[in-house]
Amino acid sequence: MTDLLRVRDLSTRFFTEEGQINAVESVSFTVEAGSVLGVVGESGSGKSVTGLSLIDLVESPGRITSGEIWYNNADLAERVKGDQPEAVDGDFVDLRRLSEAERRSLRGSAFSMIFQDPMSSFNPSITVGEQIAEAAEVQRRANANPRSTRSRTQGYGLGRMLLDGVLPDRSYTSEESWDRAVELLERVGIPDPAERAEEYPHQFSGGMLQRAMIAQALAGDPDLLVADEPTTALDVTIQAQILDLIDDLQETLDMSVVLITHNLGVIARVADRVSVMYAGEVVERGTLSDVFDDPVHPYTKGLLGSVPDIDRPGERLEPIAGNVPDLVDANMPDRCYFADRCPKAMTDCLTRPPEYEVSDSHRARCVLAEREYSEADAVPDERLAGPTDGGDGAPAPDAGVSDD
Repeated sequence: MTDLLRVRDLSTRFFTEEGQINAVESVSFTVEAGSVLGVVGESGSGKSVTGLSLIDLVESPGRITSGEIWYNNADLAERVKGDQPEAVDGDFVDLRRLSEAERRSLRGSAFSMIFQDPMSSFNPSITVGEQIAEAAEVQRRANANPRSTRSRTQGYGLGRMLLDGVLPDRSYTSEESWDRAVELLERVGIPDPAERAEEYPHQFSGGMLQRAMIAQALAGDPDLLVADEPTTALDVTIQAQILDLIDDLQETLDMSVVLITHNLGVIARVADRVSVMYAGEVVERGTLSDVFDDPVHPYTKGLLGSVPDIDRPGERLEPIAGNVPDLVDANMPDRCYFADRCPKAMTDCLTRPPEYEVSDSHRARCVLAEREYSEADAVPDERLAGPTDGGDGAPAPDAGVSDD
């Protein structure tokens, strides 16, 4: 299968008054064309920031500080190689070497995103249909004038927006884009799409609004859809419907999906490959069977062990002790970040582990990929006390768990 996206050593930092937050730390993974990559981990592991980094939506005080994002697009490579040959490798283009305007032009047509909370993502004062039609109109204008990829609004600025607001016969969106919005609402399973397109976000249920957000994300026929916790705050029945919808659209449109979630059941249901994140790092990655059937990293095993087994309802769950570190650079120890929570921490874990090759398709950032656990090499708890613990095992007063 052909690779669509190759992410290599991607790092994103937030520069705050409390210090530098290492939200994403040298993350690497590959997204194959027409496949689903599941990104899983606890809250605060850096999953959402990784998704935002892929489509260049990290806001201040955050910044992508290093890394490469290689996107497979022959047309883009042909257009770029004359001015920036260093950004091109065959049909792949390193998006991090392109201008901000060029990267922005790829949103919608190349990359799109489903956000966690659709209610806060839609404008409450504009109908759902109009908002989806705007996304379709941007793509329509760009297709009509491909040379204007650096300004997908085609000269539509503040003056024209104000005129459209006061003159009833003027509108940014065309009838064609409105029809496209209704078509997309129908495609994502919203009944009476023409009528519902005239309604406002508050008139939609949570599940319907999530479907509308998926419709908006599909308006530009993207190659890659980043779905950030798409089933959060939905009841179990609606969650299943949304997952089935994403799975069906991915197969029908031959689209790649990066599915971000903390729910292993969601990953098992739809993913082809899995990346497990902890403290901003990918600690294990591989095919679904690699990670679920033959996990190496104790954190991956801990996540799997904390999921109820319906075949053995009486078996006790094994929660992972402790919390995700706060990711403040000054508090991050120069060792395996999971060592203080790991039941198999050894002296080798007191140094930063590389990513080991378990098999051709399986990688793990853990010494257990190379050797067996030895009680003789077990690390005493006091040796794992670091800056987050105040150095003496007592919790630091400001230590806490950060969100994605």
